[in-house]
Amino acid sequence: MKRAAGLVLGAVVLAVVAGALASLALFALAIGLLLVTLAAGVSVALAARHLAVTRSIPQREVGEDQPIGVCFQVRGPGRLPVPVHLEAQVDTDGWVPLGEGGGRLRLLVGRRGAWRLEPSRLRLRDGLGIVQRSLVVGRPEPLLILPAPDLRVPIPPRPDARAGDPDLDGLEPYVPGTPINRVHWPALARGAGLQQRRLAAPAAGLPLVVVDTADSGDPRAVDWAARTAAGAILRLAGTGGCRVLLPGDQVATTVTDLTAAWRGVHRRLALLQPAGPAARPGPLEAGEVPVLNVRAAHAPAEVLGAPPRPLPPGMVAAATERGAGP
Repeated sequence: MKRAAGLVLGAVVLAVVAGALASLALFALAIGLLLVTLAAGVSVALAARHLAVTRSIPQREVGEDQPIGVCFQVRGPGRLPVPVHLEAQVDTDGWVPLGEGGGRLRLLVGRRGAWRLEPSRLRLRDGLGIVQRSLVVGRPEPLLILPAPDLRVPIPPRPDARAGDPDLDGLEPYVPGTPINRVHWPALARGAGLQQRRLAAPAAGLPLVVVDTADSGDPRAVDWAARTAAGAILRLAGTGGCRVLLPGDQVATTVTDLTAAWRGVHRRLALLQPAGPAARPGPLEAGEVPVLNVRAAHAPAEVLGAPPRPLPPGMVAAATERGAGP
């Protein structure tokens, strides 16, 4: 609106000068400048009156390294004498225009935890950039960002396991993310669809992964612990499974595949808090050993020195919702 006010003021000044000099050319220029500004304002006002923009987020739960798709649907009037542009801010560097009918934006949060995406800020602007109007679209949307598993974590071999010879327990439907060496190609060749080998638990019981966030007040250390634990659990789930003891648990959770149990543990790792109650393993099952004790207090120095990734505009921490998923 500052630009429009400046143009109106300029038109008034030109009109005054035109009257003082008795110049029809300056007077015509003042009238033309005023009419262009008025047309821009009317076109934006009409568009704002009849425009309808809706926002939706198809997937509210993604990994740290995956973008969130934000969909905008635009419904508005037909052609106007002055074109109207609808733009949506997605980063701190500028505005991204939405096409006719809307568009899809990709926001990368890059930080584990529960977050909330505030309503998006949009703006309407005429083709000459004279008049613009701000809009707010959508309602606060809860999001859950899952820790990216660190698959570089070394996993000690099972005490009684024979390298490369896991115990098989039949076939089951293929689950995305299962290691390729567990895919049963003969079943696919027979036309039975994509199947994977189901691994039986070893005779000596499942290994135990203990996650501990006690004695750590740095969120980056807890992020490291969550990624490390997720990587260890994911690798162990592909070789027969494991049991997981998270802070505050009295009973370990068994994870033998990449279905419901893994997803539940993954969500809880996303919500780990610094200085949480220590995980105290109870009596071990026969032959069970703690294969990995992940302590946030042991996070490497390079992790603690890394700066946090900047958040997209409109993304805030859901502090009151960190105890549960969205």
